[in-house]
Amino acid sequence: SGATASPQAVRAEDIFRRYPDISADEAREAVTFLKKGRHLDIGLVTGNADLKPNIDAFRDAHARSLGLGLIEIAAFTAFFVVMLALLVWVLAK
Repeated sequence: SGATASPQAVRAEDIFRRYPDISADEAREAVTFLKKGRHLDIGLVTGNADLKPNIDAFRDAHARSLGLGLIEIAAFTAFFVVMLALLVWVLAK
């Protein structure tokens, strides 16, 4: 497709290829990549069929870390409430 992986994606691929034989620091690095990496990079890495079993196992083992935190939930809820209020306000005019 012509897509080029960043150095972070190459690093994440290496970590997932070696999973579960990775350090705690590497596990944190992989969680950060999955939560905050470029969408293209995440897609390139997680779309690799050879890595799928390892990535699935990693996601299962680190589900709590990969989930939404309280701040993300509050931000999403606030955004939804504001959008709903704006919609009601516009329709009430």
